[in-house]
Amino acid sequence: MFAQGQLHSIPDTYHGVILLGSYSAPLKQRIADTISQFEALDKLDTPVIPYISAWKTDCSHIWYEFSGKALAGLLGCRPEMVSQALRRSIIDRCIYKHPHLGPQVTKETLNTFQLNRARSEIRQEVVRNGQVEAVYKIAPGSGRIVWLKDQARIESYPADGICVSLGMLSVVTKEMQAEEALKRAKEELQAHRDHLESLVAERTGELRRTQLEIVYRLAKAAEFRDKSTGTHISRMSRYCGIIGRAIRLKPRYLDLLVQAAPMHDIGKIGISDDILLKPAKLTPAEYDEMKKHSSIGARLLSGHDSDLLRVARNIALTHHERWDGGGYPLGLSGTSIPVAGRIAAICDVFDALTSPRPYKAAWPFDRAVAEIKKCRGSHFDPRMVQVFLKKLPEIKAVCLQ
Repeated sequence: MFAQGQLHSIPDTYHGVILLGSYSAPLKQRIADTISQFEALDKLDTPVIPYISAWKTDCSHIWYEFSGKALAGLLGCRPEMVSQALRRSIIDRCIYKHPHLGPQVTKETLNTFQLNRARSEIRQEVVRNGQVEAVYKIAPGSGRIVWLKDQARIESYPADGICVSLGMLSVVTKEMQAEEALKRAKEELQAHRDHLESLVAERTGELRRTQLEIVYRLAKAAEFRDKSTGTHISRMSRYCGIIGRAIRLKPRYLDLLVQAAPMHDIGKIGISDDILLKPAKLTPAEYDEMKKHSSIGARLLSGHDSDLLRVARNIALTHHERWDGGGYPLGLSGTSIPVAGRIAAICDVFDALTSPRPYKAAWPFDRAVAEIKKCRGSHFDPRMVQVFLKKLPEIKAVCLQ
């Protein structure tokens, strides 16, 4: 058709526009020389499909200067219709970052609508980089799916307002089918894993709710034995939550504190009714017996690696310890008392003062608050008392419900 380095008459088989238009000689010569090379390659029936495409720099139009018989045959169209046929047949296009280029070109998958909308931006990007490597998934007129890998060099001719892509297409259907099959397998495996994780989370949640319900009912049973109502354990839990949030306990530990607080007196199950229900002050011997409920509760809640039961055990064992070391059953003092025990100590005493008991009437709110203040630094952790007093509006709202 052309001798390299020379422009001769243009045959009828040429379906481009540059050689027929008023464009610069360097651009025309570049197109002519490349067509000569690509025509020879096209006649060899090689696995690659050479092409020359061009577009105006304003991206208003794109066409093929040369597409060869192989691409027209693949698309089932006449050579001059290659551009339109290829555009119609594209299902997806993936643009990949070229290994030798900078970070400007990133991987993106575009469906037909997105491709048409982003065509101008894509072309400007590849012009800046001077190269492009892409994969097209197409559905030619035959209905079969074909993947084409496109590797091209991009040249810009600003004086002519033209950009040219000198590229090679290769059919990579088998490779991409294998890749898609692997992707589907991975997605199916991930979906199966997600389903299993969802089932495990659901079962774990059910077990956790069941565990909470059991221990809550046991705690209520212990409270009912000494003529208290179940509202005591509910208030205890809420008081502990107010203080725990105020001192910024970690969310997980705060949840455990709120859930475990109702079990603080579960050891009362092991105390006889004669002592537990006595409507008068206990004798020293009876009081010593009553104090055993802390150790009994700790034993009931021991022997399991559950975080909830571990916190509940600490509360049951230490909520009668005193800041000054005069409490029971271990005689702990200061910060050697677990934080959950120090919080529960204030909440338990305050609720006991403001609630009726077989041996006393409920104290007024202000009197109970004054007692908490009085015991700061002796019975109670001074910091916890400070927080308790700061949160009195919330405490009062719970108390008076």
